[in-house]
Amino acid sequence: MSHDIFNQRIARINNHAGYGRAEMATGEGTATSMFSSPSVASQTPTARRNIKPMLMGAVLGMIAGTIAAGLENPAMPWGPGFEYNEMIIIPTLIALCAGPVMAIAGATMRSRFPSFFFFAAAYFPCVIAMALLELPLF
Repeated sequence: MSHDIFNQRIARINNHAGYGRAEMATGEGTATSMFSSPSVASQTPTARRNIKPMLMGAVLGMIAGTIAAGLENPAMPWGPGFEYNEMIIIPTLIALCAGPVMAIAGATMRSRFPSFFFFAAAYFPCVIAMALLELPLF
C-alpha cells in the first residue's frame, strides 16, 4: 500500500513540469499543484535591492566629510571664527570615527545585515575622501 502511495507522489512530482500550471486530471476535477510557484514580485535582483543603502551611505558620508573639511578651512561659513564651531566639532569627529567602525562591523555582520554592510561600504570611503579634500566651495 505504501509503495503505491509513494509511486503516486513520484508521478505527481514528475507531472509537475508545467512550471506552476496545474494540469487536468484524467478523473473528476482538476489536479492541484503539490508545490507553489514562486511569486513574481519577490524576484528582484540583488543589485537593485542594495542601491538605496549605498546611496544613503554615500550621501551621508559626503555631508559628514564636507563638514569635517570645512571645520579647519577659514573660507567655509562654519570654519574657524564661526560662533558654533565648537558645537560642531564633537559630532563631526564622531561621524569620522564611525566610518571605520561601521565598515568593520558591517563586514563581520554581512550575512545578517546586508543593507548595513552596503551602507557602511559606501559611507566609509566617502567620508574619508571628502574630509581629505580641500574644496573651495565658498
